[in-house]
Amino acid sequence: MNERILATKGLTVTYPTVQGSFTAVNGVNLELNSGEIVGLIGESGSGKTSLALGLLALARYPGRVSGSIDFMGQELLTLPEEKLREIRGRSIGLITQKPRQSLNPFQNVGTQIGRVYRAHVDASKAQAQDHAIELLENVGINDPQRRIKAYPHELSGGMAQRALISMALSAQPQLLVADEPTSGLDVTIQAQFLDRMWQRAEETGTAVLLVTQDLGIVANYCDRVLVLENGKLVEDAPTREFFANPTDAYSKKVLSLAGERAQAETASQEAGSQTPLIRLEGLRKTFKLDDGKVLSAVSDVSLTVMQGRSLGLVGESGSGKTTVGRLILRLLEADEGDIWFRDTDLTAMSTREFREFRSKIQVVFQDPFDSLNPRWSVEKAISEPLDLHTKMSKAEKAQRVSELLDQVGLSADVRGSRPSGLSAGQQQRVCLARALSTEPDFLVLDEPTSALPPVARVEMIALLKDLRERLGLSFIFISHDLSTVRELCQDVAVMYLSQIVEMGPTSKVFAHPEHPYTRALLDSVLFHDPLDRRVDREHLGALEGEIPSPIDLPKGCYLAGRCPFAEDRCREEPQLLQITEPDHLVRCWKSVEGILSGASVVG
Repeated sequence: MNERILATKGLTVTYPTVQGSFTAVNGVNLELNSGEIVGLIGESGSGKTSLALGLLALARYPGRVSGSIDFMGQELLTLPEEKLREIRGRSIGLITQKPRQSLNPFQNVGTQIGRVYRAHVDASKAQAQDHAIELLENVGINDPQRRIKAYPHELSGGMAQRALISMALSAQPQLLVADEPTSGLDVTIQAQFLDRMWQRAEETGTAVLLVTQDLGIVANYCDRVLVLENGKLVEDAPTREFFANPTDAYSKKVLSLAGERAQAETASQEAGSQTPLIRLEGLRKTFKLDDGKVLSAVSDVSLTVMQGRSLGLVGESGSGKTTVGRLILRLLEADEGDIWFRDTDLTAMSTREFREFRSKIQVVFQDPFDSLNPRWSVEKAISEPLDLHTKMSKAEKAQRVSELLDQVGLSADVRGSRPSGLSAGQQQRVCLARALSTEPDFLVLDEPTSALPPVARVEMIALLKDLRERLGLSFIFISHDLSTVRELCQDVAVMYLSQIVEMGPTSKVFAHPEHPYTRALLDSVLFHDPLDRRVDREHLGALEGEIPSPIDLPKGCYLAGRCPFAEDRCREEPQLLQITEPDHLVRCWKSVEGILSGASVVG
């Protein structure tokens, strides 16, 4: 039997309010054992983060933790602060969701990792630096000798998250509390980190509490599942039992929605027309850096979105997906290439001409709260495009707002609310209503579901499918969530390091991925099936490391440095996007010549 690492009794976290107090965590009893990975799930606001911090006898100011926390025979809530500081970091590691708020902006990451290590282990500065390099390498950061000298603002969000993960693991803690540790990571890097975390728990006996909203992570990596609702622990069950027979109403709802998504077929290929709406031809975008070097963000991108159809644009952070979206919206100007809307060349328009045309092409961004003016009501936010692009009367605008709220499934009661009074799902629906207000023909959706909790995410996907079918909308759906793309989009284009490496109907690309990068992306998808766990499978085509710098692009195939199938020809010969079968294009000579099999990796 595994050794008990931590046990709580009546753990409660309260925060003072004007009316009295708010109980974020209410009398929670739980146990965490060595070598065990326990998933903690729940809706936004259920108290997951407060519980995670509470296990370290911490609460956000001015909160208070009460009850009992037994950590390896020590009662944490009665220990002096000095002793608690020794335990935190060395014996209990913490990974928070927002790395930039946890990292010191005035110190490079190597110094920060080294200081945490030396605070708990007798080591020299040189030893601490070597340890920091090893940890960064273990979490998939290329060139760690250079990265340890970087400051937090010089790292991408995913790299900053991995630096924080390295700090939490630096002293080899007995308990790791990880609060949404993969939320800022791409699917391939997420899989690498979770694989290593699982191996570490197996090899060292580290207990892990993994706070997540991703049921795929729970099914593939967790031994046990805790469900938190309104601060109370409503379910505690082994993973297989939880997925087979949940007992709590919230658990049943979430699993029911997940099951509906898992059973949903790929988006209908017949929907929409064969009339081109948006065409990108030879699009190229670079950025000149202060040191004179040039960063290639988009290289020779050509694609077409048909009227009434949706195209998923997928790839890791830094691949150029968002830049393509911004080029279509002319928030950035292309260096080369053309963007056609039906028979109109958008790149030939003056800024003034395109401003008048903008009502036909709208956008929904990733973070709904950042997209809305916090001082404006919902009605004012939705009315703003109507003020700019129409001559509607006040009464007509009020009527149009009512229609839009109904269209996106919001009650008329929210029209006077501010963004802070809405849930993340409601905020994103407001952003969608605003984008639809001018009756556009085309939408750019940039990660519109990634910031949403599970239930809101499923509801948003269903809403987008309904709007596409009912209004005949066309859109590009930029995402790294391949499960959503498979369900929502009829066509898909896969980007890697500024290039499209594979493109075609979603059903073909997902069933028979031709490019090694597409295979690696699909192999990293975590399905809600605890009977087919990723940790129990082999990954013969897995990539190593992260996407390289777009400043010094490789001579041949851009994936060659990470690809397990690469040969000398791959490293020397530039790859062209070529047709392998009707409507299916791939940028890999091995696939074109039939050397690589197109076998399915997702079942």
